[in-house]
Amino acid sequence: MNVALQSNIYKVQDVMLSMPQAETELTHHFADGIYARELLIPAGVCLVGALHKTNHLFVVSQGECVAVTHEGKEEIKAPYMGQTQPGMKRVIYAITDTVWTTFHVTEETDVAKIAEQILEPEAV
Repeated sequence: MNVALQSNIYKVQDVMLSMPQAETELTHHFADGIYARELLIPAGVCLVGALHKTNHLFVVSQGECVAVTHEGKEEIKAPYMGQTQPGMKRVIYAITDTVWTTFHVTEETDVAKIAEQILEPEAV
């Protein structure tokens, strides 16, 4: 893990939390044993994602964005499928309107309980 990059992601998050927050559109999807979290990120929006506990897949089905993790910078253009590893946190900048969907194995349908299962708690 690139500790310096991970530290910089938290610094970006601290600065962004002091700024006005952008509107994003979140849609929850459920099927047998799977939860999909679909996020519409408008063009020009930069966000910092949560710290993940689980290994899971994600799909960018629309748009173009840049994502930075402790592993480095990646330019992503739809259609794209990737993987999130435990301990991963991202800064995402949407170049165009972007749809980013994560997929999680769970029988749970309560979104708050799912968040407890898949996300590490973070002090704000």
